[in-house]
Amino acid sequence: MPPEASAGPLSDRLRSRTVPPGVTAPCPRIAPALVRILFAAGCLLVAALSPARSGPGGAGSRRTAAAPKDLSGGSAPRIERTLSLVLIAAVLVALGATVFIIVAPGEGEKFTEFYILGPTGKAADYPTEFMSRTPQTVIIGIGNHESRDITYTVETFAVESRFDDATNRSTVVSATLLDRFSVTVPDNRTVEQPYTFRIMDPDVNRLEFLLFAEPPPEEIPAGSLIGAGYRNLHLWLRVH
Repeated sequence: MPPEASAGPLSDRLRSRTVPPGVTAPCPRIAPALVRILFAAGCLLVAALSPARSGPGGAGSRRTAAAPKDLSGGSAPRIERTLSLVLIAAVLVALGATVFIIVAPGEGEKFTEFYILGPTGKAADYPTEFMSRTPQTVIIGIGNHESRDITYTVETFAVESRFDDATNRSTVVSATLLDRFSVTVPDNRTVEQPYTFRIMDPDVNRLEFLLFAEPPPEEIPAGSLIGAGYRNLHLWLRVH
């Protein structure tokens, strides 16, 4: 089962990748579709503005000249042309609104990804059972989709927790700060980096990861770790 945490000292081996375009930018396939729609709308506009063509024998021009007048004195074809222009204008306005919604980032799209992977870069083989004092490695991932560059702070804690049968909840007995580091992630980018940690106390059964988008507090009470960060994750451990 994938762990629920990540953190550690900043490594020189840092690699970043561009987030797929669909996250905060329009898909490249949209452009050809918009071109086709605009071309069709342009054709309709030209057809509406061009004079009526006469049919065989010039009957068309005679029909146009003899077209009935409406109550305000305008000809029926002119009314039809006006209605066509209004319809085309409505289509163009709707199209423009659609393009704006697709291109402009919405407030609801702002978020930060925070995750850890196993040492091989996959969501598997997490170091969950090992001997105390031995080095263990995970990979931390931070994805910035906040529409601005952010310098994040990550804190890791070695936590000893006990399950309370009476309350059916886990209670934090102790929490020791292992590492604190900062990493700047540009907007619409994801940074992944290795993090190596050592658990010295066999009583520790959880590794807590806190991510802060703002400067973190100087001290966090052990009982307030959960929910203390902008993003929180943890990895259950069995230390021998």
